[in-house]
Amino acid sequence: MVKKINWKILFFFLIILLCFYRSPYIFLNGRFVAEEGSFFFSNSFKNGVFEGLTQVYWGSSYLNFWPNFSSVIATLFPLKYSPLVTVYLSFFVKLILIFFILFQKNSFLSTNTSKYLASLIVIVNPTMVAELWLNTLVSQVYFTILAILIFFENENRKFFFISSLIILLIGSLSSLMVCVLVIGFFYKYLKSNNFKNLSYFITLAAGTTLQLLIFFYSYINNLALGGANERFLISLNKIFSYFYNVIVKSVFGRDFSQFFYNNILNENKFLLFFILIFFIYLLTFLLKKEIHLYKKDNASIFILFFFILESFLAIIASKDNLVYGRFSSIPGVLFIFLILRLCILSKKNRFFFFSLIFISIFSGFYEFKHNNKFYPEFFECFNCPNWVEEVNKWEKDKNYILKIWQYPNKLMKLF
Repeated sequence: MVKKINWKILFFFLIILLCFYRSPYIFLNGRFVAEEGSFFFSNSFKNGVFEGLTQVYWGSSYLNFWPNFSSVIATLFPLKYSPLVTVYLSFFVKLILIFFILFQKNSFLSTNTSKYLASLIVIVNPTMVAELWLNTLVSQVYFTILAILIFFENENRKFFFISSLIILLIGSLSSLMVCVLVIGFFYKYLKSNNFKNLSYFITLAAGTTLQLLIFFYSYINNLALGGANERFLISLNKIFSYFYNVIVKSVFGRDFSQFFYNNILNENKFLLFFILIFFIYLLTFLLKKEIHLYKKDNASIFILFFFILESFLAIIASKDNLVYGRFSSIPGVLFIFLILRLCILSKKNRFFFFSLIFISIFSGFYEFKHNNKFYPEFFECFNCPNWVEEVNKWEKDKNYILKIWQYPNKLMKLF
């Protein structure tokens, strides 16, 4: 008798193959990226396990526990294999996210089709930029999406409960983007008043409290980065940057949207602003006849709430007077998630919403590897340092400064 194919498991392994296709060199050779090596691994290697786990990069003003943990684990292996450890620990977070999307029961992704689409969105969406790829420093983005999935959880299985507690704890100790979700978890606990939601809220609140203490200590003592890296600034350029990187780019990708902006709009920001207003009006018009469906759907309401919350954090906390990179990734994914939820609920406008999702995924696939013109060196080796050769040089001369990715801007000292 032929066994029935488990399409979810098959799709899970297809995602793994897709990821390997994007960066075979990194999966086979490993790498340290920027502060992942020059700060986190370097300090863990020199100072030991305890200081490695508790170190804080004060310029960012928050604890990022996942690269701390990853760098400490990497020090337990021979030095020539250490970059592989951080790469696969970063990849592990992505796999956990895909696993939760496909196999966790939740009130947001209520159909198998929506689970398959969501899996593709978190991997190929254009806002999931090269900076986020196989890098423990920005695994916080995937922890944030995981925390949002846990919020919508409709599970009774013990495995998911224990896993969710661990994810919320590590996530809140690794990112402020996870911490801001505590508002939603507190509301959910008040509404349900059960042990599971109380546990989730307490876990998230504990990590958030520690992050707030670190944040205020950093700013009171002037430890945070300033100058070109100044945060908490709001300007017209920042608002335009937000609309481009979150709303436009999440659907149309970088290449098409920039071609349209540079060649058709002739870099007219105000015309672009009016087009965005018209797009929002069009969405509002299409939803008008079905608004009763969305008002009754808690998932849609909370996705919209988290989108607003993460957007506010992105605009406030992003640096260089721009909203991009990891700051635009979460609101960008949530924007597509909101469209996905509307596609599930809608009867009259389902084709329109599905078309937007299809364009988003198609744009992401187009830029997934060879057509990614913004930091393609995050995917492939372009004159990158050979790590084994660097280790051999260091073993002969302990004062040698090792080259890591984004060389010559980034180096690593081990003594």
